[in-house]
Amino acid sequence: MATSNTDRGTTSRAFLWSGSVYEPMKSINLLNPDAESLWDKLDHYYCIVKATVLVFQSPTTGLFPTKTCSENPRAKIHDSLYCAACLWALALAYRRIDDDKGRTHELEHSAIKCMRGILYCYMRQADKVQQYKQDPKPSKCLHSVFNVHTGDEVFSHEEYGHLQINAVSLFLLYLVEMISSGLQIIYNTDEVRTSQFHIS
Repeated sequence: MATSNTDRGTTSRAFLWSGSVYEPMKSINLLNPDAESLWDKLDHYYCIVKATVLVFQSPTTGLFPTKTCSENPRAKIHDSLYCAACLWALALAYRRIDDDKGRTHELEHSAIKCMRGILYCYMRQADKVQQYKQDPKPSKCLHSVFNVHTGDEVFSHEEYGHLQINAVSLFLLYLVEMISSGLQIIYNTDEVRTSQFHIS
């Protein structure tokens, strides 16, 4: 008996979805917005963030690995920024609760650690900023992939397309927004100077 196109499409979608990185999320129940308090809702999201994001943060640089299922020590700027934004957003939600059991502090400082890790990686390439402004070539652009534990450059410009101006723009955008919300990410004048180099 021949199967219809609809059946084949459903089967292929189910097959593709079964290998998804979101597989562990299937066991987590969705929220019932009317039955739970604000604390319960935030606790639910905190448990998800703790299990899928926080546990993978590097203790040395604060960056997040690109792949969590292997020993691949690479961290991409985009991925780490999105993880930091996730932590920061949940921390903002926890600010509305009087007794948050220290979760606001934990989430905020994990986001700060990640942002400072990216800033550290960029500061080590400060000379490239001026070089790129004077002669915009791919060989002189800022790297966008680093070792998750050391912050060292992983690929040369021949091996990887590091010219990702949107990564620098996204970093500066989140940096300004997080500082405006009260987080202290920049500690000294050297870091201020590095940030200004990226903007100018």
